[in-house]
Amino acid sequence: MYDTLFLDRDGVINHKLEGRYVTNFNDFTFITKSDFAIKELSKIFRRILIVTNQQGIGKGIMTVQDLEQLHIYMENELSCKNKYIDKIYFCPHLETSNCDCRKPRLGMFRKAQLDFPKINIDRSFLVGDSDSDILAGKGFGLETVKVSASFTLYDWLIELSK
Repeated sequence: MYDTLFLDRDGVINHKLEGRYVTNFNDFTFITKSDFAIKELSKIFRRILIVTNQQGIGKGIMTVQDLEQLHIYMENELSCKNKYIDKIYFCPHLETSNCDCRKPRLGMFRKAQLDFPKINIDRSFLVGDSDSDILAGKGFGLETVKVSASFTLYDWLIELSK
């Protein structure tokens, strides 16, 4: 069994919106089979954590409450009887704010390590779709996987299962 799977959200779990932000559940659509992949990955990872930059909050496009409601919707769509996402970490700051939590910085990962002190970095992965995701994962010492429209979370699950 692997230890911790860190997932970015937009572009990994749900489709990104061209030129705008996912601000509510009407805008949220799972990438094909990403919901299935998360359920299956929960069987081979001790925990699944989401680490996501959400500067739409810093821009005033959405509130923290909007984001929390969106995440409740996402988790409800994923879960029937089981909870698949152990915790969601987000950075609400603007890219220009120079905060410690915005990827590629490591603040969200350090917070996760405080919340889950037994994380075994050597048995953990980060899956993201951007260079900042991959830089953050590598900076934290994780194995990294970059997904895209042609190589999705589901594709990685199939590859990992071989």
